[in-house]
Amino acid sequence: MNNKYPIGNHIKSLLLMEVSWHMWKTNKNFLLKKTMISILSQLCTVKKKNVTKAHMENVIRNSKCYREDNNENIFFAKSHFMPYFLAKRLFLTLRKAKAKPIYKLLNTRYFDNETLYFLSLLDQEENCIHRTLQKVLMGEYIENVTENALHIYSTTLQLKQKFQLQQAKDPFCVTNYNFTQNLDFSLEVQNNTFHSDNSNIAKNFFDKGLQLLKENKNFEALEFFFTAKVLDPSCIKAANNLAIVFKNLGCVPIAKEMAQRVLMAAPDNYRAKQHLKYLEKFENKPKELTDSALNE
Repeated sequence: MNNKYPIGNHIKSLLLMEVSWHMWKTNKNFLLKKTMISILSQLCTVKKKNVTKAHMENVIRNSKCYREDNNENIFFAKSHFMPYFLAKRLFLTLRKAKAKPIYKLLNTRYFDNETLYFLSLLDQEENCIHRTLQKVLMGEYIENVTENALHIYSTTLQLKQKFQLQQAKDPFCVTNYNFTQNLDFSLEVQNNTFHSDNSNIAKNFFDKGLQLLKENKNFEALEFFFTAKVLDPSCIKAANNLAIVFKNLGCVPIAKEMAQRVLMAAPDNYRAKQHLKYLEKFENKPKELTDSALNE
């Protein structure tokens, strides 16, 4: 085994991403020291590094990324480290486009806007995550996986558009900063970027989605309908049109799920009943959703 530089920067970087993931899964902002040692030990074994427990403890203790309390709980030194390294893991996983690790990573609750902000920054140059997410959305419906993919797809598209506007105004704005080269950055991100109770804003997004849907730009329309639904959860029309979008994309199981969600909230909704009726017959006898549905 290679004992020279047993725990190098690559393993330390992997540890940061694994620690972030474990914190996210457990919905906590700390890990027990023994848990962190176990994670680091597994990484060293995979990388064929022969290290002692004392050496691993020393690496954690001397890192500027962590702090430890009197109960041997390990925290990140700065609050934005967790969402940043979680975003980095998301980015690397989506970039590789391998189904099993992607589905594992998406099978959780919604990632917050701070994490998706960093994910959008990391993907600025490569622009690869949306192609991968489209493949997930065009597959079978899996509750957490599909809805998380939809949430990430829509939110990061909006963030990227915002970045482009910022860069057009100021070429030296913060979105040009290379975060991957410096772990000791400081940035505040508001976590309520896309939350508002203003139904007029939701209507603007819905109207834009409707226009794109009529132009047969389904993935583009998906973003706007989803945002309208987030901004105004009572916007049944947005949910109904999401069913149309997914049907047009060939994602019948997801389209049916969208229609069923409408009926859970509004059991007598005529459009949702019609959509579900057509979708249930689709596999045996394909039939387009009615044109009138586009005029809601």
